[in-house]
Amino acid sequence: MIDAVSLIRKNLQNRVPLIGFSGSPWTLATYMVEGGSSKSFQKVKGLMYEQPKLMHQMLDKLAQSVAAYLNAQIEAGAQAVMVFDTWGGVLSTEDYNEFSLSYAKQLRALLKTNIDGQEVPTLLFTKGGGLWLEDMAEAGYSALGLDWQTDISEARVRVGAKVALQGNMDPIALYAKPEQIKQKVQRILNKYGQGSGHVFNLGHGILPDVNPEHVKAMVDAVHEFSPQYHI
Repeated sequence: MIDAVSLIRKNLQNRVPLIGFSGSPWTLATYMVEGGSSKSFQKVKGLMYEQPKLMHQMLDKLAQSVAAYLNAQIEAGAQAVMVFDTWGGVLSTEDYNEFSLSYAKQLRALLKTNIDGQEVPTLLFTKGGGLWLEDMAEAGYSALGLDWQTDISEARVRVGAKVALQGNMDPIALYAKPEQIKQKVQRILNKYGQGSGHVFNLGHGILPDVNPEHVKAMVDAVHEFSPQYHI
């Protein structure tokens, strides 16, 4: 993996930035305990409630391991790193703060992001985390990823200038016709409004059978329409 990061960075020749990534401690724990994805997360949440001490020990080790992994990616050339907390949104507010966000904060504190005097941006994404944006904005990351269920204009008001925002087009919208995709891009850019601090992206991962031409339509639309918001 680390060799791949170095090779990709070299071949990109600084045309576009290279973003490293990892699952969050909580999300990795869900896969470890459940053995895969889940509808109810009964096993991992059961462990969390029945043996919280053991869960905290697991999450602490995962935070340290993910930090080492992302630091290695940064050393190999990653120019930004993103933490995906795909399953943080299955938790209650209290449990999210204790078992997910606290370890995202620990992870962030362990990241070595000052490289030759330049700060490597860090991003935190919690799917279903729109309820907790204010708390997430205090976690130390440069930017927050937004899923498609979060209104980006409201999110901007809530976090102010503390962090940048990334997102938040519904990945399923890429199955629409290119003209509809173009209109969707326009609406999201308009909702964010004037000024810097918005990294346009999907509100979660791209699906494997999406037509690449539809992805191109989205990217082209961002290039066409975003400059007017940065005059």
